[in-house]
Amino acid sequence: MAHPLIDALPGFPVKISAVLPSLDKAWAEEGEDAARASQMNLVLMFGAGVSAADAQARFDEAIRFAQRYPCRLVVLAARPAAEAAAPLEAKVNVVCFLDPARRGKRCCEALMLAHGAPTAELESLVSTWLEGDLPTNVWAHGVTPEEFAPWLGWSARCRRVVADRSLVGDAFFALPFPNPKGVRDLAVARCLPVRQALGQFLAGHAPADLVRGLRSVTVSHGAGLSGEAAGLLAWMKGCLTHCAGLSRSHLDATFALSAQAPSGDNLAAAWTFADGARFSWEHADRGTRAIITFTRSRQPAPVAQRVALMGAPEALSEAVFF
Repeated sequence: MAHPLIDALPGFPVKISAVLPSLDKAWAEEGEDAARASQMNLVLMFGAGVSAADAQARFDEAIRFAQRYPCRLVVLAARPAAEAAAPLEAKVNVVCFLDPARRGKRCCEALMLAHGAPTAELESLVSTWLEGDLPTNVWAHGVTPEEFAPWLGWSARCRRVVADRSLVGDAFFALPFPNPKGVRDLAVARCLPVRQALGQFLAGHAPADLVRGLRSVTVSHGAGLSGEAAGLLAWMKGCLTHCAGLSRSHLDATFALSAQAPSGDNLAAAWTFADGARFSWEHADRGTRAIITFTRSRQPAPVAQRVALMGAPEALSEAVFF
């Protein structure tokens, strides 16, 4: 039974036993001008509920990531539970492009596998497809906690496991990962420009002014941005706790998330103080513009910032390397 994701992705269907020989043949056909300089393995896992269009978009993003960081890409497409016994299905593709210095071609190897229920044999097969002397990173897209649970033991050998909290929810990140410090949230990585811009503004104020009389911090979000909001709230809490330590102040504030962002905003934050002072941050215009207002600032007028969330390849880079 053909898997719709594997069927939709570019490449040539091959027998499982012929995957690596087919890869060697593809490299031979590219000729001597094609450079092969992989830095890592990237395993892109798709859950059974991922659509073909979604998978194609994520595959394209993984290829753009590979153009910056050459890697062997292994795509794993899970089948629904009802198709757990279906035979394995494989494809091979070598995607080539000019390197940034225009010195020749670089190529990204893409090995694709549709599979049923994870087994020890499946894990062994995937391991043989990886370049053994390079680090392995996993991008789990649309993978439920139940789908990833059988891979937990195998993930111990991976440098990073990346998932999007806005898509998979908190339960995925609550799994008992063998290496929890290596788990990264793509939603948090996307917000790096926001944290940098906010941090630059807040750094211009005395730590005591940021925490004196602080009563509440609320981060609100629109649909599909719960992970970004949770990451920003955690970042703000960490920053304010640090400011309280620097100023020897007592931080007695509540920190909360809200799914009710102000009209027109993607994300927003509001800090309230006992003396009526207020800090507000509003991220609008589809996530490309922010407005900051802080009544304790030397310039209390609203400050505009041009800041956007990272694109997927850049966010993946942030999640994998930092």
